[in-house]
Amino acid sequence: MYLLQLPLPAFRRKAKGIRSMRIIKLRHSTARHIVLRMIPFSWTILALLMSLVGIYPEARAFAADSPPVTATTVLPVKINAGDEAGAVTLEADQALYNAVKDLGFSFVSRSEAQQAVDYTNGVWPPPVSALGTLITGTTDYLLTGSLTKMGTVVSIDMVVIDVLAPDQIKYYFDEGKASDLATIFARLTKNVQSFTNRATRVASIAISGNKKIESGAIIHKVTLKAGDQYQSASLRQAIKDIYAMGYFDNILVHSSDTAEGKALIFEVTEKPVVGQISIDGEDELKEEKIREVITVTVNSIISTQDVQRSAEAIKQLYKDEGYYNTTVVSDTKVAKTGKVDVSFTIKEGPKVYIKELTVTGNTAFKSKALVKILQTSKKGWFSWFTDSGILKRDLLAQDADRLVAFYNNNGFVDAKVGEPEVTQKDEWLFINFNIAEGDRYKVGTVDLSGDLIEGKSDLMGLTQIIKEPYFSRKTLREDILRITDRYSEKGYAFAEVIPSTAKDDANKRVNIVLNINKKELVHINRIVIKGNSRTRDKVIRREMQVKESGLFNSVALKKSQEKLNRLEYFEAVEITPVPTMDESLMDLQVDVKEKATGNFSIGAGYSSVDSFMFMSEVSQNNFLGKGQRVSLKANISGVSNQYSFNFTEPHLADSNLLFGFDVFNWMREYDDFTKDSQGVGLRFGYPLWEKWHMSTGYTFEDSTLSDVKDTASKIIKDSMNINVTSSVGLGFARDSRDKFTDPSTGSLNTINSKYAGGVLGGDAEFTKFEGSSSWFFRLPWETTFHYKLAAGYAFANSTDKLPVFEKFYLGGMNTIRGFKSSNISPRDPPVTGEKIGGGKMWYSNTEWIFPLVKDAGLKGVVFFDCGNVYDEHGNWDFGVIKKSVGGGFRWLSPMGPLRLEWGYNLDPTEYEVQSNWDFSLGGSF
Repeated sequence: MYLLQLPLPAFRRKAKGIRSMRIIKLRHSTARHIVLRMIPFSWTILALLMSLVGIYPEARAFAADSPPVTATTVLPVKINAGDEAGAVTLEADQALYNAVKDLGFSFVSRSEAQQAVDYTNGVWPPPVSALGTLITGTTDYLLTGSLTKMGTVVSIDMVVIDVLAPDQIKYYFDEGKASDLATIFARLTKNVQSFTNRATRVASIAISGNKKIESGAIIHKVTLKAGDQYQSASLRQAIKDIYAMGYFDNILVHSSDTAEGKALIFEVTEKPVVGQISIDGEDELKEEKIREVITVTVNSIISTQDVQRSAEAIKQLYKDEGYYNTTVVSDTKVAKTGKVDVSFTIKEGPKVYIKELTVTGNTAFKSKALVKILQTSKKGWFSWFTDSGILKRDLLAQDADRLVAFYNNNGFVDAKVGEPEVTQKDEWLFINFNIAEGDRYKVGTVDLSGDLIEGKSDLMGLTQIIKEPYFSRKTLREDILRITDRYSEKGYAFAEVIPSTAKDDANKRVNIVLNINKKELVHINRIVIKGNSRTRDKVIRREMQVKESGLFNSVALKKSQEKLNRLEYFEAVEITPVPTMDESLMDLQVDVKEKATGNFSIGAGYSSVDSFMFMSEVSQNNFLGKGQRVSLKANISGVSNQYSFNFTEPHLADSNLLFGFDVFNWMREYDDFTKDSQGVGLRFGYPLWEKWHMSTGYTFEDSTLSDVKDTASKIIKDSMNINVTSSVGLGFARDSRDKFTDPSTGSLNTINSKYAGGVLGGDAEFTKFEGSSSWFFRLPWETTFHYKLAAGYAFANSTDKLPVFEKFYLGGMNTIRGFKSSNISPRDPPVTGEKIGGGKMWYSNTEWIFPLVKDAGLKGVVFFDCGNVYDEHGNWDFGVIKKSVGGGFRWLSPMGPLRLEWGYNLDPTEYEVQSNWDFSLGGSF
């Protein structure tokens, strides 16, 4: 069925007197019918005849299912141009008319439009209902807008309103010079025509045939969108977009005409799904590790891109492990089930190591010194164990930054390092860093400005940059942090220190000004604790060094976090300042992640003193969530059995007073006797200052000596009658070490005293003093210098009431190496030659500790030890000193700390060996 359609402008010219023509859209199962209404019958017949005989050339026949040509009515735009409004209005109306006259749009003159529209105070754009006769029965869209002129620039906003659906509005915008007004209108109206011409517009896009891939995912990848122009080029690109996803074997496009434009359906044929994934040829790496990098998954749609990416991922995995010559070949095969099996065949090559690291372009520093800065290292003796010498791309990028930072911190503010050059030759890699050093700058003037809460000289005292021989970004950052911390410590939580640096190229100096903005003084509002499912709030709050309503203090916050971490109750602790609506108040959120504090452990080890050891422990370091420590321990070795029960309350009655008690049963075999003892002890402790701690306690011990020979020394036999020791102790300690295990800075200083007998009762009566001072210094090349000095003095308060087991003995791993354990002691010649202990002792250890295999934590040590033990009635004879030198290894192994050290006695005497090995391994775990 065919119907006649006449272009409206031509029809109106031919058919004068016809008031209106309305196109009515009716839905039908097979076609859309267009009915001409309010047209006199004679004109309809005439139009049909003209079409048939060709008298009216502008008439054309069309299929009933073709979309109609839409009609657009154009209203003059609203003008915002101030005093120039009159001239601009005339120019704009003419430019708009010229732009739309050849597009088939119906232009309404301003004089006619003003009869229905208020261009001065009315709502803009005007509602369709207010346009009256300006909207004819043939109008599908209304086009209007506004023009604003500012100086020589005009901006135009245009709107396209669907007359039948006024809420559907399309917006267009353009701007340019006022002299190009005609061009701007032409661009805008051309875009409008692309939208209103439904015959060349994409109305909708749909997907069919897909089973695994979601339609939305496909449409998202297509650049062609609903509302775009329907063009063959954009259609071809849409097909390419879908093919690029890699999931489809075939794509067909179906289009149909609708009243809104072209409806497109992309019919896709999905590729088959993945069946089995096999890996062959892997020996050096585990199959599970390889499968982790494969992105192809079983029952997913096969994608050649995914297969290739997976092959490349496997190859990169091998590269990361040092196997640079490994090849990976992927293959796909259709199985009987219709699925596609994927296989990866690996041909492993030998490991490729870094043979040489070089630096070029450097003149200020030696290449050897620069290479030491790098984390990347060449192959070494222990590469088989540590994987040193393996190229890791992420470390390589970091190394380039490390070199830049090194130069920036040594005056070269413009230094640059190029992309590291990696060259492979056979089984070796050669890496070079090319450096452009630039000029070297010293520090010029340094000044402070802004809000100074202290004297300028005091704040300048916090800075170190002025003391540097050359400008250093690192030192400048540290100075800024120190000043910021000082302000934050005083409550200025949001204080800012903004550095301003100016290069003086003539004198090669960098002048620095630190501008300080202290901002608002801040108090703590609330402390909110989260994540503590077992530990009570008060246990956490008592470790906090800041309190609610107190001043904000960043230094105290750091100390709070350190104290909470030191509790060993939590896997993670994070204290986060949370701003409130009031800038002068800050909340603190303490997030903790609880960890298991109960422990049942067994362990084994060996030492040259105790031989083989077996250890077991049941402990709870956070008993009932109150922070109390309870433990039951057993330590059994070839020469000793030790059993103990311990309880500690670190904050008695929520105070800083520590309280604890111990119950023990010990047996130890010495060279000349065996000692059995049982007892109880009470302990108290109190923190005096930040790093100082005081301790005191009482111990009751009942001891028995056995296995004493008839020929034993009188002193040993006398000790057999000293059974009960009732004693009190007092001690002070200062600990500033950075770590409890393997420290590199700080010191540990202790002094302890013990008094037995007298008013305390018991068989033993003596006084004993011991003190030690250990210092650790960090040296270049990640080495540590350690020096320890210890001394002790013990004497009987009553004749022969100082037991032999309370006297001093030296020798062994923890005192003077190169001597057997407890072998340095006064003896009882010429009767027995037995060790009887001394009343005075001192010793010192001088050590240099250095890394051997950094990644494994293996370290070496060389040492010089000296000291001696003297009889309690004798003098301190520094003319007779026991001395030894030696070295060894230390390793924090998975089985516990390992120490293997050899000492050489520089002046052996009777009863002494020339050299001695000390070895220990193990601990509770």
